[in-house]
Amino acid sequence: MPSEPTGPVTPYITNGKNFSSLIPPPTEINNSHKDVTVAALCIVLGIIGSLSVIARLIYRFGSKNQGAEDYIIIPALILYIGWTALSGWICLNGGIGKPPWEVTLAEFSIWYKGLLAGLFYYPIMSATIRASILLFYRRVFATQIYRPNEIFIWTMMGLQVAYVITFTILPGFICSPLHFEWEPLGRLGHCSVKYYYVIQEALYGTSFGFDVILLAFPIIPVSKLQMSLKRRLGVISIFVLGASAAVAAAYRLGIFVQATKIPARKEPFYLEYQVSRYIPGQFPETGTDFYIPSQLEPTVALIGTSLPALTKAFGCIKLQLSHLAPSSLFSGITSRRPSDDNDLKSLEKSIGETHEKINSQVELRTAASSQRSAL
Repeated sequence: MPSEPTGPVTPYITNGKNFSSLIPPPTEINNSHKDVTVAALCIVLGIIGSLSVIARLIYRFGSKNQGAEDYIIIPALILYIGWTALSGWICLNGGIGKPPWEVTLAEFSIWYKGLLAGLFYYPIMSATIRASILLFYRRVFATQIYRPNEIFIWTMMGLQVAYVITFTILPGFICSPLHFEWEPLGRLGHCSVKYYYVIQEALYGTSFGFDVILLAFPIIPVSKLQMSLKRRLGVISIFVLGASAAVAAAYRLGIFVQATKIPARKEPFYLEYQVSRYIPGQFPETGTDFYIPSQLEPTVALIGTSLPALTKAFGCIKLQLSHLAPSSLFSGITSRRPSDDNDLKSLEKSIGETHEKINSQVELRTAASSQRSAL
């Protein structure tokens, strides 16, 4: 049986009743009414996101075309796998998907501590993924001739560091003294729920802002390239998909703000349970309002940032398969067909050679400017 909550809010929590006189939570876990859909979705999304990054790394390192963004995506992948494991474990063992009155104190403790752990864990994971995207942008868009892009990218990298530091420190002020953050019942008289909501909204709002910037950044330089509209749109779409986590971030922010307004349950039968005094009103919706959006956002980001490499890999696979066609078994084994060369060349120009195009066009503008100055 849980001990009675302590602190200045106890009269409000017990609503004039003796806490010990209410129906205690069960002592044995009963999963007969448990829905594991949320846990399954988190695990499936984790597998898809992880496989996309692994396939990207295999191609990049196998073709010896790896860059700084590929090295930093490795710790991002490790953090993402850890996030997936944490989400899946909490959803399976933290009472999510069950009626609140069937949740044991041990299950609620897992849910509560997991929520706090995620508050400290999320900033470093999301910032590492963004750092990989930024280094990829630097590889493609930043040049020694056109410095503004490089300055912008390194400024964004510095902001990621500030983001991690800030949102790793702020959660430490939710409770006073600090150790009550780790006590599911003791927190009630010593922690500020309003402060928790404020820093969560600030965290998700900042993440959304960063993702929107990453989403918009490639559009301007690519739109200025001297290539057909169809090819420009194709290149832009790949870069936009790489930063499309902004869509998932916006969804997550909206869902979280909406969830903070869910009132505590007021059914008379539920108020007879002790859990009605310490389980928050949004607990039943935590799976769909928190863990699925929290898993979806980094998954979309990892898949999107892996698309340029995967697109090139699929193009190479397609080219290799074309050599296995019957017509090529005789005449195409020792020589490549012109159509194959054109397909591969088009693919490389659309993705892998965008950096060279930007360089050459900037050099032409610089040379023209120098000639005008000389005249």
